[in-house]
Amino acid sequence: MEMMLDKKQIRAIFLFKFKMGHKAAETTHNISNTFGPGTANERTVQWWFKKFHKGEESLEDEEHSGQPSEVDSDQLRAIIEADPLITTPEVAEELNIDHSTVVRHLKQIGKVKKLGKWVPCELSEKQKNCRFEVSSSLILRNNSEPFLDQIVMCHEKWILYDSQ
Repeated sequence: MEMMLDKKQIRAIFLFKFKMGHKAAETTHNISNTFGPGTANERTVQWWFKKFHKGEESLEDEEHSGQPSEVDSDQLRAIIEADPLITTPEVAEELNIDHSTVVRHLKQIGKVKKLGKWVPCELSEKQKNCRFEVSSSLILRNNSEPFLDQIVMCHEKWILYDSQ
C-alpha cells in the first residue's frame, strides 16, 4: 500500500538517511520501494545530501530572490505594436524583466517573429486558402518538372536566395 508523504516528511527521511551514512542512490531506491515509485528523485536526493553536507539541515523551502515576474500583456502588446522590429532583449530592458520572461509571455499572447517583425502567429482563412492553393499548384508542377529538391528550407525564417 502506497503512503502519501508531504515534502517535509520526505526531506526528514533524506536527512535521516544522510546522517546514517547512506548514499543518495540507495536512499532513492529505499524510499521508492517503501512509499511507491516517483516518491523520491535521485537528483533531488543528491541536492539535499549536498545541502546537508554543508551543514544546512533546514527542511523548509528556500526563500526565492523575488516574486515571479508579472507582465502586463496589454503593455507588452503595445510595445510590440509600437515597434515591430524591437528585439526581446530590448523589451526585457524596457520592462525591467528577464529575457526568458519576455519570450514566454510573447508566446502566450500569440506573437512570433517573422521577417524580423513581431506578428500574430494565427493565419486568417484567406491566408490558409492561399497557402493551400499555392501548395497544390506547386505539387502538380513538381510532378511534370521536378524542382522541390532545389529549394533551401529554414525553420520559421525567410531568407532571400539569389544565385546570380
